[in-house]
Amino acid sequence: MKRRIRITLALLLSVLCLSGCMRRFKEIKVTSATLEEVRPDGLRNFDAVIGLGISNPAPSFNILHLQAEIRKDTLEIAHASAENIAVDGKTERVYSIPVRGGISDGVSLLRVALMLRNFKPEEYTVDVHARASIAGVGKNLEFTGIPLSDLMKKSEE
Repeated sequence: MKRRIRITLALLLSVLCLSGCMRRFKEIKVTSATLEEVRPDGLRNFDAVIGLGISNPAPSFNILHLQAEIRKDTLEIAHASAENIAVDGKTERVYSIPVRGGISDGVSLLRVALMLRNFKPEEYTVDVHARASIAGVGKNLEFTGIPLSDLMKKSEE
């Protein structure tokens, strides 16, 4: 009987702890996004460093398989990916994330040059796909249609 009570109490405490952690995960915020560095690698590829500010009141977690696409209307202009990122628990800091990317296959260099000449960030969107993982348990994340101008505003604030 005592064992059954202990198991029940342990399960109840585990559920309460997990619900508190989940509430904290909903409070995670991206506080800034900046392009710190870009290095061309040939004509169509690049290496870059993105400064991503994260306010994390939750325990530490990992972001895995980060993939992003930059679009103008429905046309994918560029794509990028990053290695695994370890986000520290209960901190607010800027992470310098190395990114590898390139110009999408259906886009010519001339078209990119013309887009850069008349660049208006409000005409572009960003789609991001990743997996967040804590202690081996993960969740797929997908954010689509994020206005590039919104990301640029976060870096100016």
